[in-house]
Amino acid sequence: MDEVVLGRVSELCFHMSYNKDPRVMDIVESLRPNQINCKKWLVEEIANCTPNWNRVLVVGSWNSILLWELMQENCNVGWFDFLDVDPKVHKHRDMYFEINKLEKNYSNIKMKGEDFSDYGSYDLVINTSCEHMPDIPAVYGPTYALQSNDYLSIKEHINCVRSESQLAKQNNITHILYKGKKKMPRYNRFMVIGYYA
Repeated sequence: MDEVVLGRVSELCFHMSYNKDPRVMDIVESLRPNQINCKKWLVEEIANCTPNWNRVLVVGSWNSILLWELMQENCNVGWFDFLDVDPKVHKHRDMYFEINKLEKNYSNIKMKGEDFSDYGSYDLVINTSCEHMPDIPAVYGPTYALQSNDYLSIKEHINCVRSESQLAKQNNITHILYKGKKKMPRYNRFMVIGYYA
C-alpha cells in the first residue's frame, strides 16, 4: 500500500476516534501485516487469471477497504457488491469513501452468504472468510476466489480446512485455475481460484 492509501485509512481512523466509535480497532485489524500479505496474494492471482471483471461479489466482506484498494490498483472492476451480515462494516466502508471523496462503485448487501441466492449473476465471487461460514457450493458461471485456513483455536472459525484441495472440494470448485498455501506464523492460509464446470 502506498502513502495515498495510508493517508485515507488514517483519515477514517481519525474520524472514528474523534467520534468515539468503539470499532475503530476493526479498521486497524483489517490492515495488519497478515491481512495485507493474504489480500495481496489473492489480488495478484486474480489479476493473473484476468484483470477485467464486470461484476464482483465479496462474501463475508468485512469492511473490504484493503481489498477494494488492491483491486483498484491491479484490476478493472465495473461494480462491486459487498455482502456481510454486520451493518457496521458497511457503514465504515461508506464512511471511508465519503471522508476521502471517492466515487462509489459498489453497493452493500446486509445478509449472510449462505442466504444469498444470486451468485450466478457475477463474473467473480470472492470469499476470504470461508472459515467463518458454512460452505457455499459454487454455481455455474462465476469464477470463485476463496481463502480459508486451519486455525482451529479461534471460536468463530466454524469451517476450517486442512488443504487447498479440501477447500475446492467443499465449495464445488471443479475446474481449478490456481491453488496454493501460505505458511503464516500460527496457521496455514489456503487459496483456490476456479469455477464449477
